[in-house]
Amino acid sequence: MSETPTQKIQNDFDRIALLEPAQWDHNSHYHSFLLQQLPSNCESILEIGCGTGVFSRLLAELCDRVVAIDLSPKMIEVAQRQSGGYANIKFQVADILKWEFPVEQFDVIASIATIHHLPVENLLPNLQVALKLGGKLVILDLLKSESIQDTLSDLMAVPLNLIFKILKNRRINPTREAIEAWREHGRTDNYLTLSQAKQIYTHFLPGVNVRKHLFWRYSVVWEKSL
Repeated sequence: MSETPTQKIQNDFDRIALLEPAQWDHNSHYHSFLLQQLPSNCESILEIGCGTGVFSRLLAELCDRVVAIDLSPKMIEVAQRQSGGYANIKFQVADILKWEFPVEQFDVIASIATIHHLPVENLLPNLQVALKLGGKLVILDLLKSESIQDTLSDLMAVPLNLIFKILKNRRINPTREAIEAWREHGRTDNYLTLSQAKQIYTHFLPGVNVRKHLFWRYSVVWEKSL
């Protein structure tokens, strides 16, 4: 019996959770940018796709309570083990598409490199409901090139990518195990172009800011208002 897409994602990340962590990657490069988007007064944050909890721990230093959800039990196991000093983080193994969203409970909903695994059109209405008035949605995700400008931007990112890997990780290439695990996961990944992302997010979130970044990423920042 073949595995479902959701089962494959879980199995992929159970495998990835066991890999040696890198000090720097394309997602962690934007942690500071994402943290700058948080409101000044922040009591509760929901993180979707928390992985091993690296960003969860940064969020926990800036707010009273973090609910951090991931589909992978192994990811949550590692996250809990590495977050012993953070009593204000509640890690949960859950499929966010089946999760019961509370009404207007979160000052921030954040997600890094997870939304491309989900049907965005089904997810966004739930995120709107769960945010408090004045709350913020902050997303970073992977992007597919669609123009010459995108291609040129991607080419510019290649040498910067190598420089950061050498400076931060002391190596250019990941381990063979990491290459194989990410290659298998990427086999079924599907990313939005910037035009597609803007079209989807602006349909559901009036006034949303969607922008392209280096390292094949885009960000979404939106504040819930009346």
